[in-house]
Amino acid sequence: MLFKIILCFLFSSQTNGFVPKQIMTFVIDRVDNTFKNKLGYFSESIVHEEIIERGIARSVARFFYEQKNGPSRIDLSKLNTDYKNIKNIYRDYYQKSFCKIDVEEIISDEFQPEVASVDFDDDTKDLASAHFDAEQFNQSNQRVINYMNIIQSFLNVNDYHRARKNVARILHTIHDFYSHSNWVEMGNKNINKDIGTKNFSKYQIADVKDSKTCESNCTTIEIECNTLLKALVKLIQKLGVRSSIINCPIKYFRCNGNVLFKNKLVSGFYVDQGIEKPDNAMKCSHGGILDGSAFKKAKGGINKDSGYFVFSPHADLHLTAANLAIDHTEFFFEEVRKKIGNRKFSDFLNLEVSDSILNSINDYIQICKSFSIVIKQNLKNSSFYVVLNFFIL
Repeated sequence: MLFKIILCFLFSSQTNGFVPKQIMTFVIDRVDNTFKNKLGYFSESIVHEEIIERGIARSVARFFYEQKNGPSRIDLSKLNTDYKNIKNIYRDYYQKSFCKIDVEEIISDEFQPEVASVDFDDDTKDLASAHFDAEQFNQSNQRVINYMNIIQSFLNVNDYHRARKNVARILHTIHDFYSHSNWVEMGNKNINKDIGTKNFSKYQIADVKDSKTCESNCTTIEIECNTLLKALVKLIQKLGVRSSIINCPIKYFRCNGNVLFKNKLVSGFYVDQGIEKPDNAMKCSHGGILDGSAFKKAKGGINKDSGYFVFSPHADLHLTAANLAIDHTEFFFEEVRKKIGNRKFSDFLNLEVSDSILNSINDYIQICKSFSIVIKQNLKNSSFYVVLNFFIL
């Protein structure tokens, strides 16, 4: 029943850009392991919205660690565990429990929608330099430099809303460096701190003179379509997702060792970006069933966007790339904090809790708990509980 509700919602919606991939992952993650394995499940998938949230949380923890009583209350060994939830950082620092904090709303209402929007806004979804695609490394790096200057100008006049908007959008580009390039395949274990600086020019970069950056040694996987897969294929075709050539049976690639360069930065070509993958060369594709160029030589791809090979030919490296993106997000916010100082950084993310809130926190928590109970009781008495539960979870 839930799957039927999802499909009815999807087919009646004017969805575009990155959304189908997220929806399919939502559906796939709720079916049995046999079906997941057919689609090349390797690991969980961490999306841009989660990456930016985790990076911000780490920076917030470091901010509170440097405040009065911080070292005795903030345990930085929790950065990758308990402190993924920012409420837990506030709990430890203020020794009180919070049901609502301003920075969480800023993340959900501003940072997360903006970081995701780069994949579906008309001006950026097919712009190679917004994603470090098609060997556009210098152009992408210059984009980061330009955005950092814009962000600084907004911070200088305390226009924090527009600063946050631009931070989110350029962090998407930085995240894509790790999942769209061969930085991970080159054996790098740390982030590239030269992104967004003139020092980036020191790296060797594959270009038009390099006629062979990948080879066609990927394994082709073909799976017959069951009812669910047929529905997903129809969904993609209906939505017109790029120029994907997805049909039944579904074909996708598992790639390992297909990138030929270990001393040059390489990224894949993605269909419909205006920079076509050349026919007379063996260039890397972005890859995945949403990329029609994956079937042009060299067949396959190199993206690490998800933990499913059906979407990402290098899915086995997804978590490595995602964790580097989280590390770089933390680094980015820490660099902002160094430039503007703790006082302005607190204003930038609205981190401060007023004394009046702290003094009334026990009553506040009780109100939150009561409100939550009322919502749950009303939902359980509603015939729309299942549908609402889908959107709330």
